[in-house]
Amino acid sequence: MNKIEEQAERLLAFLQKHKDDRGMMADLRCGFSPATAHRAWPHIAPYCQLDLDWSRIPVQTFCAAFATHPKNTTTGNLGDSLKKTELSEGRFKRIISCDSRAELCESLPGLIRFLKAKGVPVNYRQLYLDMGWWEGKYPPKLKWAAAFWGTAGGKQ
Repeated sequence: MNKIEEQAERLLAFLQKHKDDRGMMADLRCGFSPATAHRAWPHIAPYCQLDLDWSRIPVQTFCAAFATHPKNTTTGNLGDSLKKTELSEGRFKRIISCDSRAELCESLPGLIRFLKAKGVPVNYRQLYLDMGWWEGKYPPKLKWAAAFWGTAGGKQ
């Protein structure tokens, strides 16, 4: 298991353990807003370097996403989840056009709220991994697109 996978497991275990703590979940939801994000910091401090945006913002966003919509699944990726909704192709294209992890984090709050409204679960472990690898040589956006628009082998 690599470092990002270990971090995903630790964070998800933490969130699952505290999902019924309404106060903590309220604080974590504040991570979606720069004006109130400081309320999430005491809870996420063990999982990131608070003084470094590149470390804090993905963890803060991930925890806010879970606190907003804790319906978790162990299969698929965000493309699979969004395919189960009536998300417009244009909106999906905007999410996969994000070039940086920071840009992705700005786009996630609306999508998580949309998935919550539709009652569609999110594979949070995979989401965290995808956030971590977003700027890599083979970004997860390719897998999201494959899941959203079709299946392996071009069969639909």
